[in-house]
Amino acid sequence: MLLNKTQNIIISIIIFRLISWFIVRTYFIADEYWQTFEIAHSLAFGYGYKTWEWKSNIAIRSYLYPFIISLIYRFLALFHLDTASILINSATLFQTLLAIIGDLAYLKFLQGHKLIFLILLCRFTCWYTMYSSPRLIINNLEEILFICSLAVAKNYRSSSNILFHLFVSLSFIIRPTSAIPFVIIYPYLLYKTSNRLKFLFQAFICFILLNIFNILLDSYMYNQWTFVPLNFLYINFFHPNSISLHYGINNILWYLTNGLPMIFFYRLPFIFFGSISNKRLTIIILFTILIYTLNKHKEFRFLTQILPILFILEAHGIDWCLKKFKLNKFRWIIFISFIGHLFIGFYFSLIDRQGQISVMYYLRKNLINNNNNKEIFSIDFLMPCHSTPYYNFIHRNDIQLNFLTCEPNLDNITNDYIDEADQFFLKPIESLKNRLNNYNSSHLIMFDLLYNQVKDVLEEEQWFFVKDILFNSHIQHTSRHGKMIYILERR
Repeated sequence: MLLNKTQNIIISIIIFRLISWFIVRTYFIADEYWQTFEIAHSLAFGYGYKTWEWKSNIAIRSYLYPFIISLIYRFLALFHLDTASILINSATLFQTLLAIIGDLAYLKFLQGHKLIFLILLCRFTCWYTMYSSPRLIINNLEEILFICSLAVAKNYRSSSNILFHLFVSLSFIIRPTSAIPFVIIYPYLLYKTSNRLKFLFQAFICFILLNIFNILLDSYMYNQWTFVPLNFLYINFFHPNSISLHYGINNILWYLTNGLPMIFFYRLPFIFFGSISNKRLTIIILFTILIYTLNKHKEFRFLTQILPILFILEAHGIDWCLKKFKLNKFRWIIFISFIGHLFIGFYFSLIDRQGQISVMYYLRKNLINNNNNKEIFSIDFLMPCHSTPYYNFIHRNDIQLNFLTCEPNLDNITNDYIDEADQFFLKPIESLKNRLNNYNSSHLIMFDLLYNQVKDVLEEEQWFFVKDILFNSHIQHTSRHGKMIYILERR
């Protein structure tokens, strides 16, 4: 009977992940497209845009994950299956398969837990699980490796803990901040293990060997000796010109007032209730959030790694409330709260900011692929930088793409440094005229907010006309992102 239940859970997990893979067609963050998709495409096909993080003198990103994706691309190219659509979906399917592996590890980690089904329910009804998991975001890989390390850590009394150390070391390589929760976990396991010297020796060997491998890979890719984790820590935390200042500073309580509420919404109180009786897990969470708080720039996706622990606390909180307030007759309220999260997940996965993705499909389908006259296209994205995917979603090297860059000031050039995107939006009309003189663009892509500011100039000069308008979002996420996207074509 238990075996049948486990099989049903596994089948349900696979179905859930495949549905997520199929429906997620919206924009989340720039890193998904510019730090994985675009880099993998560049490695596989020799063209694509590399942002400032990938410059050899900065080198704060490891090539490991994009390199793996690029191998998939090269394999597809061998069989002439390297269309843009297949490339995109094969990469996200690969990420989905990794997510399933993480789920199976989570299931193993929870085996024997009295609230296992409730914990899984909390995880798979969270809108963020559906919305984020198929995306090529390094935080998702960070979470998967964290889960795998927890699953094998259950056998910390065994003769070998090599797998645990390998997962931890690999996680550190792809994102050094993933080591934060292990500052608490490692001493605990070391204290509990029967052979501490062997535990430490295995940790040392795994860490050294994996880092040597990654140093060789990254040094080859960057064409110079480099240790990416060290570069990452220096640029993000110790560089005299703050990266946080450039990309946004948040208040010290942001993760409590914005980060956690954004992921859990109305289910957040359950986590606080659950933390009362789970001090060990709560210490890991609080310590991780505390260290993340030290960085002035904060994003709720940074919490992805510790979500598996947060779902355990949430389940304990729900169980505590049901018992404490004798709400067994009102379990339907909890059920409705789960359903509500799924609706939120569907909305953000299918609708919110869909235009920032669909504009690339539009360009490929209606302009580029139907270009019978073999016109030369030069497309200029007059949007906040990295608002759309790039060459990976076009997969044509005869199309010129341009966008407004937003590189931080890392060279101490000037104290009043303003990046290209900020300069453009400070004086949009003047900047547009200068840009049209410098770039012979065949098409312009912009949000409705910018179009309303510059449309008079475009109409007076008769440079461009509106080719099409795409819906983007019901919500205006920033002062520069709009609800509609305008596609303009040169007359």
